Amino acid sequence: MNPFKIGPICRSLGAILLFISTFAVAQEASEITKWNVQLSKPTAKPGEVVDIIFSATIEDAWKLYSSDFASDIGPLPTEFNFDKATSYALVGSIQAINPKKTVDPAWDQPYTYFAKKAEFRQKIKVLSSGYRVTGTIKGLLCSTKNGLCIPFSEAFKTGAQGL
Repeated sequence: MNPFKIGPICRSLGAILLFISTFAVAQEASEITKWNVQLSKPTAKPGEVVDIIFSATIEDAWKLYSSDFASDIGPLPTEFNFDKATSYALVGSIQAINPKKTVDPAWDQPYTYFAKKAEFRQKIKVLSSGYRVTGTIKGLLCSTKNGLCIPFSEAFKTGAQGL
């Protein structure tokens, strides 16, 4: 009998434990940040430029990487993907508001992040009334206690008042 041979019961138990731990981490990501998306002027009319304000509350001992650094240095920056629409146009790029800055010791490169609260802004030009802005926020949350990092993806929507 080979003492190193793993039986079917052990393999099944290992698979179950892996599934449970993966599920627990996936649930945890939605509890780490709470997003709020709103317009600087919900009553904007065609021709006006307004800000979409993305605000996040971040649990203690976690950080959210910002959007304003190169993605090839290690941490993954937060991305905002906007669904195509003809009722508005993006003006410029997403702006991170007052992120903290540090240097990644492994890559010796600077990056920005948020702790406790984050804010990003995207200017849009309203092209027609009844506009709606939808899309996805994707990013990476990392624990400052144990280094565990969890990717996330969250849909968002906002638009003209009354929608």
